[in-house]
Amino acid sequence: MVLKHDSEATLLQASKQYDAALKEQDLDKLDSIVTENYTIHADGITLKADLKGINEAKNYWQAYFDKYTFEHEVLAGAVDKEAIVAFSFWLDKNVTPKDAAVFDEKVSSKDTLPSHTLGIFKHEFGSDGKIKDTWFLRQFSKDEAARKLKNAPDFTKVKVNAPIYKGSGGIEPSEERSQKQDQAASAYAQIWSTGDPSAADAVMAEDVRFVDLLFEQETNGREEFKKMIHSVFKSWKSEQQDRTTVAVSAGNKAFIHWSSTGTEKKEGLTTKMYGLEMLVFNEQCQVSEILVLRQPLESQKAELFGSAEE
Repeated sequence: MVLKHDSEATLLQASKQYDAALKEQDLDKLDSIVTENYTIHADGITLKADLKGINEAKNYWQAYFDKYTFEHEVLAGAVDKEAIVAFSFWLDKNVTPKDAAVFDEKVSSKDTLPSHTLGIFKHEFGSDGKIKDTWFLRQFSKDEAARKLKNAPDFTKVKVNAPIYKGSGGIEPSEERSQKQDQAASAYAQIWSTGDPSAADAVMAEDVRFVDLLFEQETNGREEFKKMIHSVFKSWKSEQQDRTTVAVSAGNKAFIHWSSTGTEKKEGLTTKMYGLEMLVFNEQCQVSEILVLRQPLESQKAELFGSAEE
């Protein structure tokens, strides 16, 4: 990643050290890069309430270390010095439960087989240059899905070849390219803010691929994407949208952190949710792929977890 400012290098280094703490399972690496009042924001899926302070954060990650073996690998990232944020797109390979005895739920042996999970971190920094807030979303491993979900998505439906996202995709970085990708990412975010997909013709590749990594859903092609937008806004009444946090990498990717409040028209249920997305660009600076991780709608929570959600 090519950086033009020292402040960008500082953000990137802190983001890398955070991932290194997970890769090496050395949580003391977090001490020098997070603030005293550091918060991990609940994803509403694997974490139901915000974690306040470094000790709660360490306890959360340590509990994961205690239950699973895995290999943590960063595939891509981006920083934005104006918003003072850093994003990290990562892969946990071969996630496998260590000992069935530590779990309350019993599952079949096929559900404990090693699996790979993709996730995104978004770190927001304070004036002291330390991480003060982290938002994250990630896929379930096979084991987690079997233990926690009443109705697990079909994880065989969508194929994502994670290694192809590593690095800059062979794209030569340039200021002109970065600006074009920033404009395309902002136009894409505006589509979701307004429900008007007309800008897709200018900023998205004809064969664009939209992948919901949590719910294992895939939409292929620009025209199908536009139909999806119309369908979503027919069933969803948006009350508040924020899609202003955009960070573009020096290569061929951009990241978006968004939040949305609205009502599912059919169910009459109000949802406040957030999502993290990675956009991949082609040689023409068009969006060619969108990988999405988002919180579930209220109706989807009941579907996923059942009525006895904890």
